[in-house]
Amino acid sequence: MSIRTRLAGLSAVGALMIGSLVATAAPASAVPVTLPISGTTTVAKQNATLQIPEGAELTGDFQFGPPISVTGDLKIPTINAHIRLLGIPGLGDTTSTVNIVQTRPAAATVGNDGIVVVDVAFRLDVPRVSSDLLPFLNIVRSGCRTGEVTTTLRSTDPFSLTEPVNLVGEFTIPGFQGCGFKIGPTSGRDFLLTQLLSGGGNQMSLKAGPIQF
Repeated sequence: MSIRTRLAGLSAVGALMIGSLVATAAPASAVPVTLPISGTTTVAKQNATLQIPEGAELTGDFQFGPPISVTGDLKIPTINAHIRLLGIPGLGDTTSTVNIVQTRPAAATVGNDGIVVVDVAFRLDVPRVSSDLLPFLNIVRSGCRTGEVTTTLRSTDPFSLTEPVNLVGEFTIPGFQGCGFKIGPTSGRDFLLTQLLSGGGNQMSLKAGPIQF
């Protein structure tokens, strides 16, 4: 056998060994998953609890880690929010269309203690607000929305592949914008909704899972 042939054979064996080592060291591919979402969110200023509609879910990529994690899209159907403003019956009863619009991917990570931490960023789009006394009258413009909301939810129990986890957290509702025609730096409707709804101490309580592969 010639020296050239031997060198070629050694090169081929070396390439196979290096390829094998690289494949072994590479992280496992992400697995697509879906987590059904249910629960409530509470608006502190009006002491109003809104139900998360059926069909809400988190879809994303599951990594077995370490750490175990899911990164993906939080999809929540339109919420029809019934709120009694300032506790006034009749005149204060309103129905609003509320869309929770994700502004950055949701990121869930399982810590060494098994507790799940979920970072979420979204805004609230409110294209319709009407008094229940005059349901045909929309008092806001279609572009009515808040600024970005950021919150961190934490599980009350360790992570499980087969059981849903309960997630809780607080968030602040920013000021509203685009709800009416501006007079100066803001509009009267922006100001009104901000005064009635914006502020801290709002609660989100969700149940996520079990994971569907």
